[in-house]
Amino acid sequence: MLNTKYFQRLKTILASSLLSLTPLTLHAFELPGANIADNDRYDTLPPMIAEALAQLSTPASTTPAYITEFEQYIAQTVAPSVPGAALLVVADGKVQVMNGYGVRKVGTHDPVTPDTVFRLASVSKTIASAAAGLLVQENKLLWDSTVASTLSNVSFKNAQYGKLITVRDILAHTTGLPAHAYTNLIEARVPYEEAVKRLGTLDFICPPHRCYGYQNVVFSLIGDIIYAKSGESYENFVVNNLFRPLGMNSASFGLEALEQNRNYAQPHVWRRGQWKNVEINTNYYTVAPAAGANASIRDMASWMLAHLGQRPDVLPATTLDDMQAKIIKTSVAHSHYGAQKNMIDTYYGLGWRVFDFGAHKNFVHHGGWVQGYRAEMVFNRDLQIGMVFLTNSETRLARDVILNFVNLYEKHRQSEMTPQLLRADAKTH
Repeated sequence: MLNTKYFQRLKTILASSLLSLTPLTLHAFELPGANIADNDRYDTLPPMIAEALAQLSTPASTTPAYITEFEQYIAQTVAPSVPGAALLVVADGKVQVMNGYGVRKVGTHDPVTPDTVFRLASVSKTIASAAAGLLVQENKLLWDSTVASTLSNVSFKNAQYGKLITVRDILAHTTGLPAHAYTNLIEARVPYEEAVKRLGTLDFICPPHRCYGYQNVVFSLIGDIIYAKSGESYENFVVNNLFRPLGMNSASFGLEALEQNRNYAQPHVWRRGQWKNVEINTNYYTVAPAAGANASIRDMASWMLAHLGQRPDVLPATTLDDMQAKIIKTSVAHSHYGAQKNMIDTYYGLGWRVFDFGAHKNFVHHGGWVQGYRAEMVFNRDLQIGMVFLTNSETRLARDVILNFVNLYEKHRQSEMTPQLLRADAKTH
């Protein structure tokens, strides 16, 4: 007789392992919610494993209406307006949608697939936060470890304030330095090391921990700290301790790694009424923790599920709680959401933006923008929902994608609740 508990455990293990299968296997076996070709069979597998895989590969009997509506919005409104895009949608803790749209380069027929690699831009900051979290898990680092105690080569104009800056301040943008301190140097292709040296000439706008000022150069000090504490370069540490364990097989850092993958999306900008392919601008690759990562939408499925709490072997709940906490209050304008009557509060956590929307708390989000690319990721761990949108263009629709997803979820939730339940739900918030 089949041991039920063992079978359930097997299914859980298989579910968490599917994303780390080899690329060839991934083409043959899609995640739940995707289609499987008729000739993809499990007849040669042991019966228990075959049954588990068959159950995992069976799409949900009903897809939530808001997901269908959202996918139609992407396919009919957004995708036709950009060269290419990729979409991931998770609901009930499962991948429901993983699609590519359009082409990798205008003027070609090379399609965007779930394995097409895009630049993540500032969504890379979420990776840096998780990398620091791994060292915190191992007691090799504290969120409140100071920069001064770790990086002897970094100095600040106000030495007293400089001694107070912590890992938490770097990841939450609360160092007290002016927003985008020396981002202009990165855009001018000044080496990162030179930009760090010039931090010693900056006046603080507030004491550390007190105010919010978004950073790229200062944020990237976390990579130097990780190197100092682990003995590995930041990039190698992430690959060995996050990308590989999570099965993010296409994820990487830098231009060389991007171009080694033949299936990558090329950048486009809007010029003279049409999308034009441009050369890859490498400036932000010099600040890898802030904006240097590349990944496919399949990689981002692994990243999403880990942040929804489904890979505690890599990112346990305590680390997720720390990263997704509301550290510093921000304005809606600073968070790039525009005017939203339902937006209650916006914050920045550790490498993540956090906001409350409508009746729900703790949506976690980050966006990214470098020349020719946009990336957006949003999720809610309590609700077990999430979405990632990647495109090889600088479309302003990327911001709308986030709020459209959240609005449709809220609309769906309210449509399913009775007036009595809605009133009771409102009282609890």
